[in-house]
Amino acid sequence: MPPARSSSGVSSHGGHEAVKVQKEDIVFAGWVLKKKRKKMQGYAKRWLILTKQGMLTYSLHPDKPTRDAIEIPHASVTSSKRHGTLHVDSGASVFHLKVLEPADFDKWRSQLKAFIPDASPGSAQRIFVSSNNSTELVAVDLSPVFNASITVGKLIQEVQSRVGDFKSSSTASKGLVDSMAAMVMPRNENGTEAIGALSTIVDQLAAEHANLSYALQSKIPVQGSGSTGTMRSLQHRDGMKSDLRQSRMSFSSFRTTETGEGTFFDADAADGSFNDDAAKEEQSSGAEDFDEDDDDDEDEGQGGDDGKPISGVVPASQSAGKKYRKQLPAKVSGDEVSLFSMLKKNVGKDLSTISFPVSFNCPLSLLQASCEEYEYAPALLERASKTQDWVERLCLVSAFAVSSYSSTKLRASRKPFNPLLGETYECVRDDRNLRFIAEKVVHQPPIVAHYAEGKGWHCTGWSAVKNKFWGKSLELIPEGQVRLEFDDGDAFTFTKPSSFMRNLLAGNKYLEHVGELTVTNANSGQRAVIEFKEGNMWGGSGSRNQVVGTVYDENDKKVTGLKGKWSDNFARQKDDENYQQLWEADEMPRNAEDYYGFTYFAISLNEITDDIKKILPPSDTRLRPDQRAFEEGKVDEAEKTKQDLEGRQRERRKQMESKGDSYEPRWFHKSKGEDPEWQFGGKGGKYFEKREKKEWKEVPKIFE
Repeated sequence: MPPARSSSGVSSHGGHEAVKVQKEDIVFAGWVLKKKRKKMQGYAKRWLILTKQGMLTYSLHPDKPTRDAIEIPHASVTSSKRHGTLHVDSGASVFHLKVLEPADFDKWRSQLKAFIPDASPGSAQRIFVSSNNSTELVAVDLSPVFNASITVGKLIQEVQSRVGDFKSSSTASKGLVDSMAAMVMPRNENGTEAIGALSTIVDQLAAEHANLSYALQSKIPVQGSGSTGTMRSLQHRDGMKSDLRQSRMSFSSFRTTETGEGTFFDADAADGSFNDDAAKEEQSSGAEDFDEDDDDDEDEGQGGDDGKPISGVVPASQSAGKKYRKQLPAKVSGDEVSLFSMLKKNVGKDLSTISFPVSFNCPLSLLQASCEEYEYAPALLERASKTQDWVERLCLVSAFAVSSYSSTKLRASRKPFNPLLGETYECVRDDRNLRFIAEKVVHQPPIVAHYAEGKGWHCTGWSAVKNKFWGKSLELIPEGQVRLEFDDGDAFTFTKPSSFMRNLLAGNKYLEHVGELTVTNANSGQRAVIEFKEGNMWGGSGSRNQVVGTVYDENDKKVTGLKGKWSDNFARQKDDENYQQLWEADEMPRNAEDYYGFTYFAISLNEITDDIKKILPPSDTRLRPDQRAFEEGKVDEAEKTKQDLEGRQRERRKQMESKGDSYEPRWFHKSKGEDPEWQFGGKGGKYFEKREKKEWKEVPKIFE
């Protein structure tokens, strides 16, 4: 039903009729951040009130009239504890809320849950379990778990009621209450203190039960009767496409456990459900003081202008009919040899000329490391390609540049495999709107050329790394050029900061990027200068990874500020207290440090899925046997194979030199007077056209 008219009969700002709230009707109230109605404006500070009737209202200030209201019993409520967000959807209005303090999340969630109708008694609540060695799904009925949770909840309410009766006992019976309390409470507490302590314990128990109920409802949604759930789960496992923007009321998901078993969830949640928000949270944040001239009560959807999550990551269950692995075949393999001792033996030498033991590596190549930098490119650059605002475009391109470092968050002393000359790597991901190809084009110093493209943009570049040993740390100095172009002709170039491997001698090793990253519009001269700050010696890990930037126009005038962490997020300054979040890193896999600190995207890069087995050229990194063996934990086999491959490479180079020949890359060529120096396209023709036809006859089999 529509919100009630205020006593004054005057509509509140924004066209929504004000709701008059009596003080005695208020159950819970407080400040929260609410997403504003206009796109790209982020969040604003608002006063939220929940009444005894289950009406949720908000206003600019406790003394101001309400602007909109939603009846919780007739709404869908979703939440994300990791992001501290709550979404209340009545169908006519949507409140996207973010709490100011982590402790406020549980308080608001618990209060809202009290007005959510319980699931119908006796409804079947099942999960379908299947092992990798079987195609059969076994239904596990969890109704007893849910029924027990409901029973415990009722008992807790009963205890709360009894404690309330004790607390409100009359003066005449106070002596009896004190006597009873003394029997079960410490002697140094009087009756009032004892009842108060008991009340606190019961409240804590109620809160923990609410968390348990929430976890059950969000992780194992209600299953309808019949065979529908089984069929839909089977279809999902077989890779059928699912809608990118699924309804909150009906969804399927897949999880692979560490034991190799798959668990299928499938549900039709009842209206009024309180679910964990599985979609990516909206990507704007910040707070501002209440402002009567700036309305904010209309839903703008999740994510960017096109409604897509800014992170650009489509969950595996929603990808274009494909699922990518969520875990490597083996944990970190090989004994960690002291990098310091190796460096000490080779002071002054270029590390690219030293053959390191395989245990110094992680199971990715430099080619794949180049691809990692494009994890968040599709959505950020697709958004940038659509905007006509040069400031917004430059900020989004800067967000992409910063996001390219996020995959190194948990990387320490292990380095990628050095590719063989002529080795290639492709990444074609329809679910991400991304096509990528890289090739090692020069042996010494190792140079990798790459090309990437998405909707409305393409990027060409090359990279190499120099190094300096500083005693306790190793500095990696990036060299190369990258040019990003949009379909409208706008182009951007990048300069990158140095990276440092810290604590090589002692202590916990970590990777830190320090220096300036500059993003320049090659046509207009407008630029963003972003400083990667060095961590404070006394501030610990909390002081690391900070970035602060400034956007300048073509006249070198400051336009706006930028800030964030290269490991986590990046935002644009709107005013003194309000930042619009442009990008947020995805959650790391569980036990990521046991698997080389890889992100989910990195875990998928060396995987050979069924759809590409017959498409890959014989030079693709995924076919490299030593890296494959190392990924599987076969360290001795990997070491031997690595030495054999490098030995055969040296023989090929000697034979070529004896004939007076030099290596000519297949998919890239060295340009004359163009930036970047290495351009996409070579003697092998156009890579992606060859890929469609599987024309790999002339591609050398460098791994055989």
